Amino acid sequence: MTSARPQLRLPWQRGSTAHTCSIYPFSVHHPMTHEGVVIGIDMLTGNSFCWDPFTAYAAGLVSNPNVAVFGQPGQRKSTLVKTYLARMFSLYGDRRWVAIADPKGEYTPLADRLGLQAVRLTPGGRTRVNPLSHGPAASHEDPEQTSLRRAETVRDLIATTLRRDLQPNEEAALYAAVDVVTRGRSVEPTLADLATLLTDPTDEMASRVRVGKDQLVQDCLDVYYGLASLLSHALRGMFDGPGTVRLSEGARGVVLDLSGIDAGSRAMPVVLMAATGWLQEHLVCPGPQRLQVVDELWLGAGNQHFVRHMQRAVKLGRSYGTANIQIAHKVTDAAAQADTGTAEAKIAAGLLADCDTKVILRQDPEQLDVARRAFGLTETERDWVGSLARGRALWLVGGRRAVVQHHLAPHESDGLVDTDQRMRSGPVGHDRDRGAEGSADAGA
Repeated sequence: MTSARPQLRLPWQRGSTAHTCSIYPFSVHHPMTHEGVVIGIDMLTGNSFCWDPFTAYAAGLVSNPNVAVFGQPGQRKSTLVKTYLARMFSLYGDRRWVAIADPKGEYTPLADRLGLQAVRLTPGGRTRVNPLSHGPAASHEDPEQTSLRRAETVRDLIATTLRRDLQPNEEAALYAAVDVVTRGRSVEPTLADLATLLTDPTDEMASRVRVGKDQLVQDCLDVYYGLASLLSHALRGMFDGPGTVRLSEGARGVVLDLSGIDAGSRAMPVVLMAATGWLQEHLVCPGPQRLQVVDELWLGAGNQHFVRHMQRAVKLGRSYGTANIQIAHKVTDAAAQADTGTAEAKIAAGLLADCDTKVILRQDPEQLDVARRAFGLTETERDWVGSLARGRALWLVGGRRAVVQHHLAPHESDGLVDTDQRMRSGPVGHDRDRGAEGSADAGA
């Protein structure tokens, strides 16, 4: 018996592989998350890409909220971070607080717009911040932990000046001196007080290190000279006395403008360490979720003590719920001082490992193999990193990947993210006109 069931007949369709590939069912992956700040477009899904370090951590996408951003100059690294911060405050408001170490003075417009307190430090100036000051952390942190954190910062400062690690007896004496000078005092301790204590130790210090006071003074001579050199040169007028800065209760955060220091000088790594040491006093406090941004990380990447200091800051963030965002030019910035296999190389690798979110904008050709090994990229991803358009980045969020085109709103282009204004400006009072497109292309 013949079935009377009608049969559907469709004409054949022809198309090129450029079009027919779109019907392959596995060509588009699911977006990571719909929560967080809108960054731009996920080029692999066509959807909006949303991200936030704390949201990603809460969702189990990452093991820590720390972020490392890499990219050639002009690829909009700083633009990405600035717009994220601006959008973050629009979304989360007073539930967030941010501290920014700004070596080039690029974040002042952002501070003005977001209500952040801007502090400009210059050598020999009148504005000082004190790494040993009793900040708000004193009432929330265990005193032993506070003393240890300050001592480690001072140790790294002195080791950088001496260009060597401290000897065990020197380190023991320094830790004892920091503990004595910072605990149980009614007046604000300073680095100058610490230097004085190293030349005139107390009985308590001698008892703790189990040597006579005369021997203790001899053991501390190099440490004293290193600290004295810092106070008279690299830290002079910025970190060498009682602090003059008091953060406003209503401020959403603070920007430390360090553009008064020559970016290429030997003093910059020391200044960055002292600055972030002071910022830690405000980052370890309970309250709003807190972020620390360190721009131009490459300025101190050649110094192993600076890298160790930053690694501790990142690990401290995990303990206290702080997200660290570190911005550098290339992957090797985090290991510039290290030969393969050395202890310093392992520390540098640990610094990258403690950032479970990596944002990689376009890299120089000679950096591609380094990036592939450091981040476990596929050959295809390696090639992407070498040819990404401006503002486009490969995002590694935990074990997930996304290629994201960052988008800039018109109101963000106007003054907020422009880092090339001086390149297009004439004499003061005669700035050339600049369009929104020029500002949109500006980057770190």
